[in-house]
Amino acid sequence: MFSETEKVMRGMDHKESAQKTIDAFRIHYNFVRQHSAIGKTPAEQAGIKLDLGQNKIESLIKMASKK
Repeated sequence: MFSETEKVMRGMDHKESAQKTIDAFRIHYNFVRQHSAIGKTPAEQAGIKLDLGQNKIESLIKMASKK
């Protein structure tokens, strides 16, 4: 059952779409967004080297489609 907050958000009408949105946010947060406190992404801080270049989102999509 969805919480009241999730009911009013667009794209959150089904559990599957809510999970996809959360997964996309998690990927962006960990692999794309550089954090000001550490000067790099959490993935980079953890030693995960993906060499994503300038367009990190496009690179991640291409990497995911190859598997």
